[in-house]
Amino acid sequence: MGIRCDQFAGLTIEANGFLTSHQISATICERCKQLLPVEHEVIGHFEGMFDEKFPLYRYILKDGRTADMFHQASPWSSGPVHHLGLRVSDGTEFVWTEEEIEENT
Repeated sequence: MGIRCDQFAGLTIEANGFLTSHQISATICERCKQLLPVEHEVIGHFEGMFDEKFPLYRYILKDGRTADMFHQASPWSSGPVHHLGLRVSDGTEFVWTEEEIEENT
C-alpha cells in the first residue's frame, strides 16, 4: 500500500535561475546600515491533498518588475505533484512543458 502525500516539483530550473539572477535578495537599512532580508508578498494559495494551503509569492526584481508564482498543474502520482509557474510583469512566463510534467510525475 502506497503512501499518499503532496509532492512538489516547484518552479522550473529556468524560473529558479531567473529569480536567482534578478530578484532583490536583501536591502541595506539606510539608518543602521544592516542587511535586511526581503519579505516576499503572499499573493494567493493553492490547496494540497489534505486541504492544506500552500502560499504563492510575488517577487520584486532588481529592475522594478515583479514575478508572480502560479499553480500550473498537479498530476497524480500517489498524491498530487505540484508544478508551479512564474509570470513576470513584462509578460514573460516560465512554465513546465507537458513532457516535463510527465517526467516529474
